[in-house]
Amino acid sequence: AETMKKMAEYGIAITQQPNFTYTLEGRYVDYLDGDRLEHNNPLRTPMNHGVHVAISGDILPIGPMVGIYAAVTRKGLSGRVFAAEEALSAMEALQAYTLYGAYLSFEENVKGSIEPGKLADMIVLDQDLIDIDPAHIMETNVLQTWLGGKLVYERQDQGGT
Repeated sequence: AETMKKMAEYGIAITQQPNFTYTLEGRYVDYLDGDRLEHNNPLRTPMNHGVHVAISGDILPIGPMVGIYAAVTRKGLSGRVFAAEEALSAMEALQAYTLYGAYLSFEENVKGSIEPGKLADMIVLDQDLIDIDPAHIMETNVLQTWLGGKLVYERQDQGGT
């Protein structure tokens, strides 16, 4: 707690990989115990201490849906929940992947949110991650990808949509 208070005091921001909680669950169970196991890749605790927390992923599977799922549910691959009190809301997880990530690279004025004058880099999903049951987050598909306001990818099997 003292370290996180110091981090907040000095404006030290971090990125966490909640997908590790899901993907690397077995490794954590084998090598960690107690609070270290339960609070692996903490999200809520650093935020509660005023630390700016972004979310990213640097291990398979590629893509943010596993990370968003793990951030919201705190579930590992087996379905075990690790420190439910570390969970974020779906909106917080989306902000941590977008705007808060842009902040870490000093680009929050040009990307990370949909606002006039920003790059218009965005995706269109087939489900609203904020309103769906979190159990279905990983079933979400990208329908379109836009970069700089230009459509660069469109899913072909959209099922009549």
